[in-house]
Amino acid sequence: MAFTDLDLSFHYRTGGSSGDIINDFYVPVLSEAKIYKRAVGYFTSNSLAIAAKGLSSFIKNGGKMQLIASPHLNKEDIEAINQGYKARDEVLNERLIKELEFDAEDKIIQERLNYLAWLVYNNQLDIKIAVLKDQTSLGIYHEKLGILEDVVGNKIAFSGSSNETEGGLVNNYEAIDVFFSWDNSDEKRVTSKEQAFSNLWTNSNSQLEIIDFPDAVKDKLLKYRKNTYSNRDPEVKNNEIKDQGMGYQINYPRIPDYIKLREYQIEAIKSWFKNSAQGLLEMATGTGKTITAISAVSKLYENTGKLAVVIACPYTHLVNQWVEDLKKFNMAPIIAYGGKNWEETLNDQITSFNYDIINHFCVITTNDTFSSEKMQNQLRNLKSDTVFVADEAHHLGAKYLNSKLIDAIPYRLALSATPNRWYDDEGTDKLLKYFGGKTVYQFGLDQAIGRFLTEYFYYPHIVYLDEDESEEYYEITRKLVKTLGSDDLGKSSEIKEKLLIKRARILSSARKKIDKLNELMGQSTESKYNIVYCGDSDVDGEKQLDKVIKMLGNRLGMKVHSFTAREDHSERKELLERFSEGDLQALVAIKCLDEGVDVPATQNAYILASSTNPREFIQRRGRVLRKHKGKQYSYIHDFIILPRNIDEISELEPALFNMERNLLKRELKRLTEFANLAMNGPEAIETLADVTRAYNLLDV
Repeated sequence: MAFTDLDLSFHYRTGGSSGDIINDFYVPVLSEAKIYKRAVGYFTSNSLAIAAKGLSSFIKNGGKMQLIASPHLNKEDIEAINQGYKARDEVLNERLIKELEFDAEDKIIQERLNYLAWLVYNNQLDIKIAVLKDQTSLGIYHEKLGILEDVVGNKIAFSGSSNETEGGLVNNYEAIDVFFSWDNSDEKRVTSKEQAFSNLWTNSNSQLEIIDFPDAVKDKLLKYRKNTYSNRDPEVKNNEIKDQGMGYQINYPRIPDYIKLREYQIEAIKSWFKNSAQGLLEMATGTGKTITAISAVSKLYENTGKLAVVIACPYTHLVNQWVEDLKKFNMAPIIAYGGKNWEETLNDQITSFNYDIINHFCVITTNDTFSSEKMQNQLRNLKSDTVFVADEAHHLGAKYLNSKLIDAIPYRLALSATPNRWYDDEGTDKLLKYFGGKTVYQFGLDQAIGRFLTEYFYYPHIVYLDEDESEEYYEITRKLVKTLGSDDLGKSSEIKEKLLIKRARILSSARKKIDKLNELMGQSTESKYNIVYCGDSDVDGEKQLDKVIKMLGNRLGMKVHSFTAREDHSERKELLERFSEGDLQALVAIKCLDEGVDVPATQNAYILASSTNPREFIQRRGRVLRKHKGKQYSYIHDFIILPRNIDEISELEPALFNMERNLLKRELKRLTEFANLAMNGPEAIETLADVTRAYNLLDV
């Protein structure tokens, strides 16, 4: 989510009519910020506590913070420096360390310093100290401002002050004015304030000297780090509701005030309710289908007053992404997958729910765990008032998973950008039937491109088989033709399947794909944000992926890395961060980037493993088109493999011609799909004009 999706005001103050400054400004903005620059005036435990408001989500999201503050020197300090009793750095160290002391009973400052200590510990926070160059007075640097930036480059600047005296804060009062880079009337102010901060940070201010944060003070701050940190700002009270005779329910589905649903999201939710709170939302990547789903669940809770929420995702990384969003909606999900200790907790929640001790709980799991006997036995104890949400719901169309869907659950919501299962009409029909019989709302890529996704250029590249590959392909194709006339249908079907797999591997592992990639990337060795999709086939006894990595890394000298099942979760997270920062120029993947992994920095995609499965290639395109700071367009290079040169096609016997024609016809469906929405669509289609004429495919 970007800053532009938040409902923000131009002014906030503690206790003011403009709203709760922490809940309505700090928490939502810092939840989406990747960069936070803050100047707070005094370096005191109280001032630092103000700078640390609402930072818990910022820590989790890996945001980077820069903080400038000034030491509060008294007369004795100034005299000690001027008279030479103590060196300036010694005085500063002593004063800064002393200012970190506070009343141990003050839980707010305690937790806020814990936030800052965690940021320091994670290398997410840099602190610099502003000192007046004129050491003859008690004056201090007293400016208070903040600049925040989200993942797509939107910026927010705010300025104002807390009510400080020499002794610290008075009633923790704060008032700020807010400016937005996307507002024409505010843009210059944002730029001006960012430049002012930059001048300070780079020591370019004529009246101030900026020094690095002393190690001794850093060590003191780190001592305030606890084993964990609170997900809720310590100044925010629990949102409690009290039901008649039900006791308190602290966590329940609630749309936060700072989330402003778009018109199409509201329409999607309305359509779901019109279908008795059942149905499938077919929404493109990047259109906020997760937020739409949780908002629908929250509105359902408003209507029913009691609701159990069960969510299933195909992969653990999707579960983890959902958990972060669920917390924003005031929910505390039970995370249930693998060997995690969740069974007893879930059993307690279901029992309490069934006996009306609580009126809500949420469990989120993977498809594998959802279909397990221990999970099924527990979920079948739910009596009513339950909603089942399936992310990437097309997976549940598989025969085994489809049989595990629970008919007793009355409310059902499926999410998928590509719900139709490839070559499995029966699975698709069963899936739709369970989720209310239809897609209740559709928001496709054609609607999302240009609004929530980048526009793109599409370049299909024709690649031919080598001579020996072409001969092997020809022989296999001739054998396939012979199987069509076999009297033994069972044996013929088995032979045909093996031959088709063998022939597909020849196309997948074609040597000239790597040669073509070398030609293209050789012209862009300084480029960044490249993803190469490979197949899992061998090329001359070595995996295509490994050959590509060697070619890019050794021959072209680029910084590349694989992104496959070989890398564990922590490695993948690190690789994605390095890629987004431009440290890695390219990621080479097989299928790990197909579904649910957000890599918005991607600008160029090279598709060596060309899938004819619409779901796969549509999802890959969606991954590439995510918006990101400084990214205007995306570029997709698709490798179209042909078994023979065009001048040889007319010499083929009819059976071979028809078989190759059908193969190319499936390839052209992908090309047409990509080209239809591309900026250079007509030119892309024209690339294959000679081939389509030769195979008589002009009507495709």
